[in-house]
Amino acid sequence: MKNVTKLMIALVALVALGTACSKYPGFKKDKKEGFYYKFYEQNKKEIQPQIGDIVEFTYGFRTKDSILVENVFWDDMIKESAYRGDIYAALQKMHLGDSATFILDGDTFFYYSAGAPFPFDGNDLYIDIKLHSIVSQEEYERRYLEQMQQEEAMMEDFRLLEGDLIAEYVEKQNIKVKPTASGLYFVKNVSGKGKAIKEGSQVAIHYTGKFLDGTVFDSSVEYGMPIELTVGVDRFIQGWEEALLLMRGGDKATILIPSHLAYGARGIKDPRDPSGTAFIIPPYTPLVFDLEVASVE
Repeated sequence: MKNVTKLMIALVALVALGTACSKYPGFKKDKKEGFYYKFYEQNKKEIQPQIGDIVEFTYGFRTKDSILVENVFWDDMIKESAYRGDIYAALQKMHLGDSATFILDGDTFFYYSAGAPFPFDGNDLYIDIKLHSIVSQEEYERRYLEQMQQEEAMMEDFRLLEGDLIAEYVEKQNIKVKPTASGLYFVKNVSGKGKAIKEGSQVAIHYTGKFLDGTVFDSSVEYGMPIELTVGVDRFIQGWEEALLLMRGGDKATILIPSHLAYGARGIKDPRDPSGTAFIIPPYTPLVFDLEVASVE
């Protein structure tokens, strides 16, 4: 009789286990955190992130049937969990180089991350994660300081080279005009007969922006329509502000702008670069613009 009872208990346990696992076939449940997970690549001999570590990972969000976001590179510091089974708990379950999928409660996740309910059918949020790197906060700060020192050295090189680059360009392009007091070179190519531009004038401008080697980085011509602005109100780079006040409707001009009249020491960083080290316009970069005044009001 005892053996029969034990057998029945075992069968009941197996049935319960099977029922629990059948909700998400192929996934296991973390009893402590409450989420379900499945590893595709697992490196148990590698380190796991701890509170305070900075991790770099690629993630994607999806429901059971639809992809919401995929292949996003991100870095973050591992923090104390805001609630049971959050993303930080999931990351701490991984080892360096692991890839896995975690099934979290979508409503809870969105409540804590966006302050809103899960905007999709069902409550299940599938998060696909590939863990690329784990560094301590101390090591991260050391690397950051080293990166900043490298950037400062690079910017100093740009600063020292700028004067020579401008002088070389002026000579090569046979520019005869003298720079203005601010350092702007203004070369009028076509004289128009329209209204003179003043502070407060509403103007439409076609432009093409280039580096000194002739590479185009932006152009209204490609968009098929001029940019509209109010001079002295819609603030653009200082070189533009100065040049436009020298122009009138119908004018065409080429201007050479030293960096202190453009984007200076900061440049413009490329938002598509996750490392934050790539630039669309590097620091201390002089620029050339071809301008055409389409209209003046």
